[in-house]
Amino acid sequence: MSSKVGGQARDPLRASLAGGEQKFSLLTLSGMVVGTMVNAGIFSLPATFGQATGSFGAIIAWVIVGVGMLMLAFVFQMLAQRKPNLDAGMFAYAKAGFGNYLGFAAAFGYWFGCCLFNVTCFILIMSTLGRFFPIFGEGNTLIATILSTVTLWFVHFMILRGVKEAAVINMILTMAKIGPIIIFIILLFFFFDLEKFAANFWGGGAYSFGSVVGQVRGTMFVTFFV
Repeated sequence: MSSKVGGQARDPLRASLAGGEQKFSLLTLSGMVVGTMVNAGIFSLPATFGQATGSFGAIIAWVIVGVGMLMLAFVFQMLAQRKPNLDAGMFAYAKAGFGNYLGFAAAFGYWFGCCLFNVTCFILIMSTLGRFFPIFGEGNTLIATILSTVTLWFVHFMILRGVKEAAVINMILTMAKIGPIIIFIILLFFFFDLEKFAANFWGGGAYSFGSVVGQVRGTMFVTFFV
């Protein structure tokens, strides 16, 4: 919510929208979306998939989750077209449709989920660093907790300074996320082994419908999370 001082909105984003000014370029907005989608969980996918399924099961899992996410996107597209005046977040639709109590429950659930998401991501990041620096352990040591806390509060205060500063940080982080993925794709052209890929296509064992279903079930959670 934005308050007004001297007749002008304090929120720079809403002020820019109200005045018709474009504060973000298409590249910046795209970077914000991609940076949000490409979270730390993506980098744990190869190990998770390698243990749970082969290429065929992974494709099925991605198709199921992709269709589900597309349907969810269509739902929010429809809501945005029908209720363009609701711009306070996804919980605004729950409040408008079902009242203050369910609106609050939706907002609280979303906030609590974001808190758990931050904890999960920082544990994953610190446990990854722990592979190279034992002081971080499995991401739950005292040093790892302190560094995670400092990093989270640093990002928080940068966002409080304004949306433009937050967008700059997001662009830097987005490039840091996309860089390793691009390098991985390039390396595939040099180290791809067709025989190993074919042998593991069905999950490394004898093909059966039950085994494929089990493989898909074993990967659905991580694909949905990512």
